[in-house]
Amino acid sequence: MMQQAEIVLRGIVQGVGFRPFVKRTALKHNIKGLVENREFGVKIVAQADKETIEKFLDDILKNAPDVSTILSSQIEFIESYDKEFTTFSIAPSRKEGNVSALIPPDIATCDICSQEVMDSGDRHFSYPFTNCTNCGPRFSIIQSIPYDRTNTTMKKFIMCEDCKREYTTVADRRYHAQPNACPKCGPELRFVEIIDKEPTIIAMRQEALDTTIDILRKGKIVAIKGIGGYHLVCDAKNKDVVDTLRQLKHRPQKPFALMARDLEVVQEYCQLSSQEEKMLSGQQKPIVLLQKKNQELEHIAPGVKNLGFMLPYTPLHYLIFRHFHLLIFTSGNISEEALENRDLSAYEHLSRITKYYLTYNREIFNRIDDSIVTYVGNQRILIRKARGFIPKPIKLDEMQVMPQIFAAGADMKGSFGLTKHDIFLGSQYLGDLGFASNSEFYEESLGYFKSIFGMEPEVVIADAHPNYFSTQFAKEYASEKELPIHYLQHHEAHIYSVMAEHNLQKALGISFDGTGYGNDGQIWGGECFIVDKNHVERFSHLAYKPLISGEKVAQEPWRMALIYLHSCCPDKIGRLIPASKFPQRDLLVHQLERAHTGIMTSSIGRLFDAVASILDVCHYNTYEGEAPMKLEALVDVTYADSYGYEISNGIIDPTNMINEIVEDFIRKKPVEIIASRFHFTIARMIYDLCKKMSAVSNIRDVAISGGVFQNSVLIHILKNLFADTEYIVHFNENVPPNDAGIALGQAYSCLLKEN
Repeated sequence: MMQQAEIVLRGIVQGVGFRPFVKRTALKHNIKGLVENREFGVKIVAQADKETIEKFLDDILKNAPDVSTILSSQIEFIESYDKEFTTFSIAPSRKEGNVSALIPPDIATCDICSQEVMDSGDRHFSYPFTNCTNCGPRFSIIQSIPYDRTNTTMKKFIMCEDCKREYTTVADRRYHAQPNACPKCGPELRFVEIIDKEPTIIAMRQEALDTTIDILRKGKIVAIKGIGGYHLVCDAKNKDVVDTLRQLKHRPQKPFALMARDLEVVQEYCQLSSQEEKMLSGQQKPIVLLQKKNQELEHIAPGVKNLGFMLPYTPLHYLIFRHFHLLIFTSGNISEEALENRDLSAYEHLSRITKYYLTYNREIFNRIDDSIVTYVGNQRILIRKARGFIPKPIKLDEMQVMPQIFAAGADMKGSFGLTKHDIFLGSQYLGDLGFASNSEFYEESLGYFKSIFGMEPEVVIADAHPNYFSTQFAKEYASEKELPIHYLQHHEAHIYSVMAEHNLQKALGISFDGTGYGNDGQIWGGECFIVDKNHVERFSHLAYKPLISGEKVAQEPWRMALIYLHSCCPDKIGRLIPASKFPQRDLLVHQLERAHTGIMTSSIGRLFDAVASILDVCHYNTYEGEAPMKLEALVDVTYADSYGYEISNGIIDPTNMINEIVEDFIRKKPVEIIASRFHFTIARMIYDLCKKMSAVSNIRDVAISGGVFQNSVLIHILKNLFADTEYIVHFNENVPPNDAGIALGQAYSCLLKEN
């Protein structure tokens, strides 16, 4: 018997070729009806017998486009209906209620489009903005929902007859591809040079690309506009231009991101696992941190074990890499400031670095940087979550009460989050919110997320640090909207972020990082918690040390080394921290001798800094995490011997460890062995702490988070140490373990509180 069914699909089902896919599937099953984009996702009206419709829906759910994400599906059969359909069509988009549809991330160029760009017989030959329903810009160009061309920054480009034909032909892979364009009707390249302080168009289209290639070959830096913002680009093997870029960008040691022509080039310099290869080549194409195979590119990432590689992910990249094997592709911004995405702003701010720009006349509506990923075996660790991953939702298990929450996140690596129904939507990486351009980026992005996803928060939650920009903003937002606001301690939020990902309501929490405002007003960073739903007990922490010098301690690891040496073995200070090398040493010693009160820290991150300085690996951090990264580079993960430490009355005392490290160093034991032994000690310490916490709580799930756990060597050791034990160890997988993952933990804690 002929029936009609209404099918509602929610998730990322717009902007991924979903309606054309549904139509092709309907034709295969001889289904009549329609599919339309709606404010909640996609609605399908299907007419056929019940069994056929059920097979049709099953086919959709099993074979949906790879770039889509179906979060829920509903079907309702209607035996009596008014209209008989004679075909299956894609109906115009409709919006009748509150928006709850999701939009896709930007998608790397597919293989077919990249082949067309290289095919001299194809009409897309050498066209840098070629795309289809399977690839191309999405998040960066979408201004509103439903996802139609008129709601994107492509609206000013009117499709030519050829593009219209592709757009309206069911069998064509550009059927309903909203950014579809070609050389006749789409965006075009421009090469701009700053002459007498004025941006001047020097060349257009192919000539603009040719000029860029020529400038790069001459050893110059070019600012190139990408999908989500500008990159600063230069020849990676030309040490002179790399040194120039370091000077102009004020990055004397920080690694640069690299783009390689293909996997073969990457394999010349790095070891490559199957998981890493898959991520490099997939739809997201982030920067992947890979272990160096040799020292040929030491000037790109001095003193660390990894190089950050990505492969071309736009047609423009493919066209550039017809002429190069390897280029630096680093974020186009002034150090620590927001990524440049608007042409006039880029001309103004990046002119101190370069006077050459390869740009185009399509607006980037949402700026978004490159994501960064690393692997420990098959375990993925997100270091920076941005292009390719945002705005993918994280599904939260349904609770009885699911308010809309605005989670403000933290400041060092800004990223907020919003919840609606049973999903969490986190923002892209927004940078250090202590900088005005990043705080403006934060406000701009929040406005967009609220608008595009139709969100009106009912509850606000923020970090407990009273001086964070994000906390102050959340406080003002809650006051203005007359909303309740909650505050959550930084390290507790880290643990809740892991619990949210793994649907845990109880956990043993290990939260290690550099800095976080503690509930006692001190600076925490080496914290162990027992978490039972909304009850958190601070079970143990690293012994407090006086935080003399304030923020300089994080910038100059020798100061933290001095603090530990003064506490553990003051007679060794002269040998390891000579006054001739560190002129302020004696002043700090005097302050330490008088320091009985004041700000204290329990930071494991600062302990890593101290050990790196004691071992003469790094005395000054020219970028965040430099000392621990250089220490990590020395580790042999097979080394399994630990230094001494004590855990008593909730205090982790590393005195024995520091003394033994100092003795080993003075006796000239290889720093590789000392660094390996130190890392194993931290892992062993975590295991012992879990045993102690488990004994009093009977909890076996372990949630591990915090910036220290960006250290892939430490995670490798931990995985081996906990293997075949009674504990189930959980790490962050869909948000970074650093501050950018805080918002998820805040939101989950708030949900537990509400339930």
